[in-house]
Amino acid sequence: MPNYLQSWFILLLWFVSHVAGQDPASLIGLVPDCAQPCLVKGLENGNCTLTAISECMCTNITVQAEVSECVQLSCSFKDQAGSPPRCRTKYASDIRSSHEHNKQVKAAAIACAAVAFPIVILRCVARLMVTKRLWWDDWTALVATVFLVALLVLQTQSAELGFGLHFWNVDVANAKPIFQIFYVTQILYILIQVSAKASLLAFYSRVFTSRGFRIAVWSAAAFLVGHGIIFLGLVIFQCTPISSIWNRSLENKCLNLTAIGYAGGVFSIVEDIVIFIMPIPELWKLQLGGRKKAALLFMFSIGSFACVTSMVRLKYLVSFASTLDATWDNVYVVIWSMIELSCALICASLPALRPLIQMLPGVLSTARGSSVKHTTDTSRHHVNTHPSIAVRTDHPQRTKGEMSNYGKMGDAYLDIDPSSRGGSYELQTVASERRMV
Repeated sequence: MPNYLQSWFILLLWFVSHVAGQDPASLIGLVPDCAQPCLVKGLENGNCTLTAISECMCTNITVQAEVSECVQLSCSFKDQAGSPPRCRTKYASDIRSSHEHNKQVKAAAIACAAVAFPIVILRCVARLMVTKRLWWDDWTALVATVFLVALLVLQTQSAELGFGLHFWNVDVANAKPIFQIFYVTQILYILIQVSAKASLLAFYSRVFTSRGFRIAVWSAAAFLVGHGIIFLGLVIFQCTPISSIWNRSLENKCLNLTAIGYAGGVFSIVEDIVIFIMPIPELWKLQLGGRKKAALLFMFSIGSFACVTSMVRLKYLVSFASTLDATWDNVYVVIWSMIELSCALICASLPALRPLIQMLPGVLSTARGSSVKHTTDTSRHHVNTHPSIAVRTDHPQRTKGEMSNYGKMGDAYLDIDPSSRGGSYELQTVASERRMV
């Protein structure tokens, strides 16, 4: 090592001993040879004066980033544990913003859980109120919820370990579990995304029964599942060997994860737009009043918000895989991923909440324009729905006060209100089960 570098290194040892409270001689063996040039270069580029080395090194984010990147590129993962101690005690206030990022991850996870989980529970309650059972779209939503619980718990644990801090402020011992959690959550992200959207498509398939619409739904579902399988494989096998993702000491060969992330994000946005548009023509054909039709369109259009969150998330994928400060630079990718997945699950559940929403006075009241009237003096039924909405009209004649199994077996959009006028019943529905048993 040149003499001037040795001089700088001696001064650096003084700085480290000053911050860590250790004797300089005892630190010589702690700093690996691979890290020494990085530290010296960082001090030089940071224009650190001899009288303020400690302050310069611990408060200058640019210097810290440069040194961290150099050490990561020059040293094995094992040797990085021997790099100089972190500036945590004396200059704790200068890394406060890092801790705020750390807290943002936890807050986002808690907020997503607090909003998404009750809505899924209410969805199941609404379905059981009307049909006395859960259907495939409900079970798919519950599968997505289980995966989302796992993802939010893991992200909270990752934040506890140091995700949300600059990488050089993270304990080296915690780096491996943080990378492992990040890898697992990438897999969970795809599973939740596919499950939530599949739930909404399954709901469409039950509600709208025209042949053309069902073909469109199943085509979209096939594309969704195919896209999910392909990207799941790319994420799982993003590096060879897989363990090199969290063990940086291994030689590896990796795919361009940033490109994969962008491609997946674009596919997700396209899927969101298609799923959002699909039911609009069918809803528009319903013979409903303008106000009630607008209310239903609004309920289905809420799904567009999931598309917006996907677009925002795409913005933060710029340095997704290429950054050497992954625990800091990927914070907003993770936060917006949690928001996007929660919104997808919420939007898939909102249409099924109509029976509960109808309990609120004046909100989404049942449309009178779409009805099947049944009276005691005639067996003729008047059906006033669009042909794409399957409504069974062969139920037996009932007298005043009776309630048919039709009402009990209807889906989340069905509600039967007994009318006292002339002993008639008015079946008011936006959509009903394709088959009633």
